[in-house]
Amino acid sequence: MKKYYAFASALLFASLIGCQEKEDPIVEEPNFGETESEWVRLALWNENSKLGLLNPVSEEFAQPDLPAFSTTSANYVTSSGRYIVSMERAEGNVRFFDSGLENHSDHGHAYSPKWLSATAVAPLPTHFSSTSGNIVIFNDGDGSVTLARETNMETPSFTPTIISGLGNGVHHGAATWLKGNKLAVTFKDEGTEGSLPQRVKLLDLSGDLISENEEVSVTGIHGDASNGDFAVFGATEGVVVAGADDQIKLIANPSPLESTSGNWMGTIKGNDNISKFYGYASQQGIFEIDPIANTIKPIFLSNNIKTYLLSADGGHLIVQTKDNVVKVFDTTSGIELASKPVTVAENVNAGARKAGDELEHYRMMNEENPVLTASENFLYVLEADKTKIHVRNLKTLNTVAIMDAPSGTVNLARVGFQTK
Repeated sequence: MKKYYAFASALLFASLIGCQEKEDPIVEEPNFGETESEWVRLALWNENSKLGLLNPVSEEFAQPDLPAFSTTSANYVTSSGRYIVSMERAEGNVRFFDSGLENHSDHGHAYSPKWLSATAVAPLPTHFSSTSGNIVIFNDGDGSVTLARETNMETPSFTPTIISGLGNGVHHGAATWLKGNKLAVTFKDEGTEGSLPQRVKLLDLSGDLISENEEVSVTGIHGDASNGDFAVFGATEGVVVAGADDQIKLIANPSPLESTSGNWMGTIKGNDNISKFYGYASQQGIFEIDPIANTIKPIFLSNNIKTYLLSADGGHLIVQTKDNVVKVFDTTSGIELASKPVTVAENVNAGARKAGDELEHYRMMNEENPVLTASENFLYVLEADKTKIHVRNLKTLNTVAIMDAPSGTVNLARVGFQTK
């Protein structure tokens, strides 16, 4: 794609004008309309949980005449960017929404959005993971695992698979996919108090055991992420790592992490395109986990973190503090690229992130941020009054575009993809 750069004099003039503005000015940088993918959309939910799709480049908005999402569902975008998985935990239902944005690597197609007819039904679907087009959901109510493959979701006969009878016990667990069509699944030791599991085992898609390591046992496990090569699980004593090579190991907590409440990583985030993972401990901050080097290093030490997320391609780590400072880190180098105060709408579920016990807090931190979302190069911010969406360059956090949010917008998420 073509990129246009302003002359230094124009940038100086813009910065001088910007000093007089109350609102963060639009800074002339590589042209947003030429740089953002034509296949990226913003999924926008209104107060009635009806979804519409906004093209951020053309600013065209369409709200299909389709049933609304549940007002209580947790909604996740799949690794391809095409589907939204709607998890209705209390009801035990998982539904699948097709944005219609189909990626063919060097080009794309846009079809009409629709709900898929298939629904996965299992007690308390809780933990979501999506890796290389494989959607895995752990069901807390019976320890079963729901598996859906994006390659099958386009077919009329699509039905998600529920793998049950694993012998892992009823618990608050997690599961994810690894290359070789393996599942890394948590297991709870019989007779151990509490809701958390103690072990991770590798299973095939029938639920049969592939690999386990009896020496790797922890007090509790919560949260996971996978990039296909490794699955990383947050644990009281460190992180449990399961590899596509069938190896299971523990990377122990370095200082200042420890197994006490708030001081161990209970939320883990990763991306198919990067080799490192990012764990969060509420009283300590965010740490970089390298399963190849067997290291855990601090990225941002703070007990003031509101939320964090990765850009669509995993190239940028975005952190929002409770006083609405946004920081961006390069995931290749670990270097902080930008840090700015950013006016952001209040998350309608913000109370859930603050209230409740530690495990509920970590569960909510794993959910997608409903007022901040990122493509490969840009951060989309729903403003405080929810009437505007600011677009910021991820490398500088400068505002490069401002668009109107449709009336009643309360949540947003990036869907779609970047063509190669």
